[in-house]
Amino acid sequence: MVLFSALNSISDPVLFYLASGVVIINALVILLLMQVISIRIYGVYQHRSETIGREIWRPILAEMMQAYPDNIPKLQRKHRHVFLHEWNKFYFMLRGETTHRLQKLSRQQGLDIVARKYIDNRNMRKKLLGIVTLGHMQEYSIWDNLIDFVHSEHSILSLTAAQALVDIDSKTAIPFLMPHIIKRHDWPLARVAMMINSADSAQLTTALSKAIDAASTEDIPHILKFLSSSYFDPEVSKLCDRLSTSDDNRVIATCIKIAKDEQGLMLARKHASNPEWYIRLHVATVLGRMGLQEDVKILIKLMSDAEWWVRYRSAQSLAQMPFIHTEDLTKIRDNLQDRYARDILQQVIFEQELH
Repeated sequence: MVLFSALNSISDPVLFYLASGVVIINALVILLLMQVISIRIYGVYQHRSETIGREIWRPILAEMMQAYPDNIPKLQRKHRHVFLHEWNKFYFMLRGETTHRLQKLSRQQGLDIVARKYIDNRNMRKKLLGIVTLGHMQEYSIWDNLIDFVHSEHSILSLTAAQALVDIDSKTAIPFLMPHIIKRHDWPLARVAMMINSADSAQLTTALSKAIDAASTEDIPHILKFLSSSYFDPEVSKLCDRLSTSDDNRVIATCIKIAKDEQGLMLARKHASNPEWYIRLHVATVLGRMGLQEDVKILIKLMSDAEWWVRYRSAQSLAQMPFIHTEDLTKIRDNLQDRYARDILQQVIFEQELH
C-alpha cells in the first residue's frame, strides 16, 4: 500500500511511468527468482526420491535372478517412474525363468496400469517407456494400439512399437512387420536386425522369401542388408544366391558385401572386373575376409585399379590374409610393375609397422 501511495503522489507523468516500470521489473525478477528456486527444490526432491527408489528396488530386482523374494514392499506412487526404468533394465539383461519372475512382479505391482497411462501420455519419453514395458510384459490387450503406433511417421515410436509386437508374439508379428521393414528405410538396420533375430529362423526364412518375391527392385537391396546384420537360417542365405544373377548393380553389390559362404566368394571372384568401382571395392573386402591363396592374384590386380579406394582396400585385404606375412608383402611389392600398386602396398606395409 505504501508503494502504491508513493506512486500516486508522483505528479510528473514521465516519472510516474518510469517508477511504475521499475516496480514491475523488480516484481518480475522476484517472481522469476522464486520460480527458479522452486524448480531447483523440486529437482532436488525428485532426485532424492529416485535415489531412494533405486535403493529399495535394485536389490529386490537383483534377487529375482535367484528366486522370487518373500517380502516385497508395495510400489509407492512417487517411485513408479524409476521402478519402470529399473525393471526394464533388468528385463533387457536377463533371460529364461528370471523374466517370468519379473513379469509376475510387474503385475503384482500394477505396472500394466501405470504403463497403459504412459502410452497415452503426450510426453514421448513416457510413451516409449510405456510401450517397452507392456511389450516386455507381453500384454496382448494393447496389440491394436501398437499396430497404430507402427504406422506412425515418428521413427523411434514406430520402431519401438514394432519391437513390442515381437516381444509379445513374434510368430504373429513378423509376417505383419515384414512389409513395414521393407518400406521403413528410416529404421536403423542394426535395430531391425536385433528385432527380427528373436524370431524363429524357419519362420523368418519364409517371411523373407515372401517379402523378396513381393518386393520391388528398389526394395531388394534394403532387404538383403538384414542378412549382413544378424544370424539367419542357412536357407535364408540362398535367397541372396538366387538374386546374384540380377542385372541391378545395387543387388549385386549387396550380395557380395554380405557374402559368408563359398557361393558368396565365387560371386566376388566373378565380379572382380565389374565396371562399377564400388562393386570392385566390395570384392576386395570379401577376398580379404574369405579369400584363399588363389585370390592373391586378384587382389594384386586390383591394386592397380583406377580408383584409389579400390587400390587401398585391395592392399589392406592382401595384408589381412592369414597366410600372408610382412615378408610376403615386401616380396610382392618388389615384384610389382605398376607404380600405383607399389605405392599403395607400401603405404599399407608402413601402417602395419606403426601398429
